[in-house]
Amino acid sequence: MADPVHIKEVIRPADQGLSRPYLCRSFSDDLYYVKGRNTDPDSMYKEWGCAHLARSLNLPMPDFSLVELDPALVEALPPELADIGAGLAFGSKAIRRAAWFEQASVSSILKALQRRVVAFDWWIQNLDRSIYNSNLLLDEGSLVVIDHNNAFDTDFDPQQFIQQHIFADEGRNLFSDYIERDAIQNEFRQLVPVFSKAIAETPEEWKWYDSDATVPSNFDAPHCERVIKRCIDSGFWDIK
Repeated sequence: MADPVHIKEVIRPADQGLSRPYLCRSFSDDLYYVKGRNTDPDSMYKEWGCAHLARSLNLPMPDFSLVELDPALVEALPPELADIGAGLAFGSKAIRRAAWFEQASVSSILKALQRRVVAFDWWIQNLDRSIYNSNLLLDEGSLVVIDHNNAFDTDFDPQQFIQQHIFADEGRNLFSDYIERDAIQNEFRQLVPVFSKAIAETPEEWKWYDSDATVPSNFDAPHCERVIKRCIDSGFWDIK
């Protein structure tokens, strides 16, 4: 695993995103959206694991890395920024000219890519890519996939998913195409170890809410593993 990116400046909260990532600058002057202790360990685990899966599927997404915030830097921050916390966090490289993806742009995206995004969200049980909140960007007309902290939804509703996904029309086409479904499912089966390996490589400090390692984090690894391994089953695409 690559060394973490070191952060020299915490600039401000992101303009969008309910999980309140912070825009930060690294010592190499790259910009990152960082999710640290201002979110929770559960969010960081899910972002890290899902980013590895998305990259393995060749979905268009920003570069990502572990980023490190020095305690001295965090201590010097104003109170409204200091909750990002010190230590290792999840960082997604900022795309400087990106715009938020809206429903009006759906027709500009290749249908095959729409279906792959739907399939990925179905796999990780992510309801958080809807017509109301796409969690997608447009970078000079190209789609960018972001934000997976709400994956592995314990209240996942298949009917809600297929009705409200931002790419619902192509999602329905995918679910009725047995050949494409089987091909994608076979891809998923090959990538099951990717998620497990990514989680195994996460920082030890993410296992705890607090820096004193007294309160265990809320990340439910067995649940996430069960969700990922659904792709092994013949009923993976069943909408019940």
